[in-house]
Amino acid sequence: MVVGGVRISPAAAEPFPYGADLAVVTKIDLAAAVEFNREIAYNNIQAVRPGMKVFPVSAKSADGIHAFLEFLAARLAELRQAAIV
Repeated sequence: MVVGGVRISPAAAEPFPYGADLAVVTKIDLAAAVEFNREIAYNNIQAVRPGMKVFPVSAKSADGIHAFLEFLAARLAELRQAAIV
C-alpha cells in the first residue's frame, strides 16, 4: 500500500481505512507514467479491509467517475430511506 508516496505494509496501515466504506484511487490516468500497479493496490486494500469497494477514477479523462457517482447516489438514497423509517 502506498500512503503519501511511501510504500508501507498493509499491517502498518491497519488503523487507516477501517472507518471507510470505500477507497477512491484518484489520478488513475497517470498510472502508467508512475508505474502504478492497480492489481497490487487493490490486493493491498483488500488485505487491510476485505470486501472494500474500490473506485479508480480520473477527473481528467472521466474514467470511473460515472460508476463512482452511481454508487454515491445509491448510497445517499439508502441513507435517506433509513432516515425516514
